[in-house]
Amino acid sequence: MNRVALLLTIVVLTCFSRVSGQEVVRACGAVSVALPVNEAAKILRNERNLDMVIGAVGGTMIGLESLGNRDVSMAFSSRALTPIDRAAFPEITFTEIPIGAQLVAMAVSRDIWEAGVRSLSKEQARGIYEGKITNWKEVGGPDSKINVFMSAPGRGQWEIFVQWLYGEIRKAPVWQGTMVKENSEARNMLEFTRGSLALMPVGLVDNRNTFPLNCEVKAQHAVAPSVANAVNETYPLSRPLILVVNDKPIGGVKIIVDFMVGERGQEIVKQMGYLTLAELEAAQKER
Repeated sequence: MNRVALLLTIVVLTCFSRVSGQEVVRACGAVSVALPVNEAAKILRNERNLDMVIGAVGGTMIGLESLGNRDVSMAFSSRALTPIDRAAFPEITFTEIPIGAQLVAMAVSRDIWEAGVRSLSKEQARGIYEGKITNWKEVGGPDSKINVFMSAPGRGQWEIFVQWLYGEIRKAPVWQGTMVKENSEARNMLEFTRGSLALMPVGLVDNRNTFPLNCEVKAQHAVAPSVANAVNETYPLSRPLILVVNDKPIGGVKIIVDFMVGERGQEIVKQMGYLTLAELEAAQKER
């Protein structure tokens, strides 16, 4: 399900909750976490008679506030909680349950990769985003127009990208270029459009027709979009996927948690191009 369809589903579920005797678990927060959980909810609805009302419009902060106010029983977070988060709701015992991580790459088409472009600095990426840099020769590449494809502002890869570029999402100008709805569309545009750049989950970059660029985090120091660099927090376009509950998960909340950290839930995480818990654990052991 793409993000537009998911948000439409949220509206429908919020306005027309089922009255069928099913247990209902309400949750909200970061869209990146809501996407795999939404797929799991379809399975659990049929297999365990468990229903979910998912609201993901507001992002991590809205999720934590809703859990703190006891409006939901589960929050979706794309970052680790801070002491400030916990202090805001002292009566709530926030328990964080990781289900994976998001690792995003600035991916380019084959012609750009073969021309020698291997990385972009924050300043270069910002210039491309703002339309001030329009030709690859301005960043050490060929004399070719830069064709950028971006997910909708406020969602998915866009959010993590502009957080890196501007420090705060609210400081980012509205994206004026071509938008794509799904990762499959971004991948197709990269494969069949010369001079192209798009944000994609690293797991969906094939290194045959699409290639991931490094991020230059400081002068002459480029960091690759690898699992290891996500774990050691040196690569800027990565963030965790976390379920947050009050104290220990019980009832329907526990069913969802157990599913998401289990084999079937982790397969959903992987299919969406995210890093699984096993991949993160393996990289952690290699440090």
